Amino acid sequence: MRWLHIKGFKSVRDIDFEVDDFTCFIGQNNHGKSNIFQALDLFFSSGAAHAEHFFRSPTTIERDITIEARFMELSPEEMEKLNPWCVDGTLTVSKKYSIDVEGKTQIIYDAIMRVPKNEWLNEEFENYHDRSIVEGLPIYDFIPEKGRITKQIYKDAIQKYIESHTDIEYHEEKRSNPAGYKQVLDGYLPEFYLVPAVRDVTDEVKPSGAALFSRILSVIVGHIAKHNPAFERLVTAVQEIKKLIEGETPETKLVEIRQLESKLEQELKPWNIKLNIGVEIPDVERVFQLGTNVSLDDGIPTGISEKGHGLQRSLIFALMRVWSSVLKESRIEEDSGHKERSHFFAFEEPELFLHPQMCRATFESLKKISETDQIFICTHSPHLIDMEDYKSIIIVRKPDLETGTKIQQVREELYDGEKKRQFNMIRYFNPDRNELFFARKTILVEGATEKVILPLLSRRLDLFDHSVSIIDCGSKFNLTLFMVVLNAFRIPYIVIHDEDPIAPEFMPGGLKYTPELYADANRNYIENRKISETCDPEIGNIIMIPDKFEKLLGVTDSQVKKLGKPFAAVEKYANDAEPIPRALVELIKEVNK
Repeated sequence: MRWLHIKGFKSVRDIDFEVDDFTCFIGQNNHGKSNIFQALDLFFSSGAAHAEHFFRSPTTIERDITIEARFMELSPEEMEKLNPWCVDGTLTVSKKYSIDVEGKTQIIYDAIMRVPKNEWLNEEFENYHDRSIVEGLPIYDFIPEKGRITKQIYKDAIQKYIESHTDIEYHEEKRSNPAGYKQVLDGYLPEFYLVPAVRDVTDEVKPSGAALFSRILSVIVGHIAKHNPAFERLVTAVQEIKKLIEGETPETKLVEIRQLESKLEQELKPWNIKLNIGVEIPDVERVFQLGTNVSLDDGIPTGISEKGHGLQRSLIFALMRVWSSVLKESRIEEDSGHKERSHFFAFEEPELFLHPQMCRATFESLKKISETDQIFICTHSPHLIDMEDYKSIIIVRKPDLETGTKIQQVREELYDGEKKRQFNMIRYFNPDRNELFFARKTILVEGATEKVILPLLSRRLDLFDHSVSIIDCGSKFNLTLFMVVLNAFRIPYIVIHDEDPIAPEFMPGGLKYTPELYADANRNYIENRKISETCDPEIGNIIMIPDKFEKLLGVTDSQVKKLGKPFAAVEKYANDAEPIPRALVELIKEVNK
């Protein structure tokens, strides 16, 4: 799936966005992230919408839900089935759910199709059966001269005409409930798996039934079965048993079975019925789904449900990683472009029950899985996103009940050339940078001194705000890199940086002037203008410290030389008796406003 449009579902009035192999949704609680996932769950199922699914605000109650998705990069197998509803290899699927005043709902399937402009080249041509009309059309050369013109005959004639003509004009057209559309979609769209955050994780690791663990395990086994001769022999053997019991004709059916049928028919004689006992060949996937037993031994061998929730979730991700690896290896070995029915996973808060190190490992696992199966996650953890992959991040907001859920997405390249390389390198020096996506407001600072002293002083002044994130950008020259991202995602911010005026002794004619020293000092000063030009006044603000931050703190050169700037500042202001300069108090108030 590469694009999704949701309209009129729960808190979502109207949104659309592009989709990557791995897409991460972030935002505050109760802003609509779960509703987006539930809309997907409804879309991929064959179920109906209910009254509580429809958008409502203080002034509006919607009676229609539209969920529309666009699928690209379809495999040859998928194209074979879905081609009639594809336009240039792209399938656009739309489901519309409506509710009447009595609470009854219905579903309309819409297809965007590439159809010939000539009406008589469409399968819905109303007069296909009227020979007096058809014989005046160019398609008549492909119609039998005698007999009734059936729907199938006319459909075959259309196909033959199109194959023999290259000058046919087409146009795109949306059609409702075209023949066969629903059945094909339900069988060939990706299989969707939703793992809600509020659900007991034990429900998802049951080795049988509809639990996620069981479903994934059954798919893996099914894949193995299709590629392993031993399983093929097993299926053949079961088919032979079926043939032995049922026989190829009623007369050759196993005699004991025929006798049982006869006795049952005699008992049911008043009903005047015929009874037939047959044998269903068990589906290998279903066998494993119903009867798999998985136990874990961590010193005490028990079933999965007896282990901790963290281990349970880790087991699900481990199984998914193995599955992804199996699929990838088989496709490389076959090298035929073969692709089985794809799968789509949506995880709400996969960080639940996991400590930070496992969160990072889980993030890497999910990224790996997304190479074969599409992944959606919504998260409150900075360990499960990567600022470098900003195109895969979607921020979900709900400004008010009337507006409903809105999304902020960035699809264009924010950097090029050296700037992009510089931005990507920051990840090695500042692993906390991802936190800015979760903040009510972000404070960008040049270095470690500001990073440690601003929270310390905020606590001393009883102004500390946990929803404000302070990001150490590592250098004055990195500030604009972060500002570009914050501008794009509309995240409020304050930039605090030194003025770095050029000292008179470094100016031309000064005692310490050299072209190199002057150019270096001037470069710092010129950066002030770049920062100012990058700032978006609607969401950003700049506080430029006259001269340098260390002077505002009142930290001496000897203290800096002895301890380094950050430690010297902390040692000074960790003492509650140390007065805080007025200018510094005003700065702290602005940071936490």
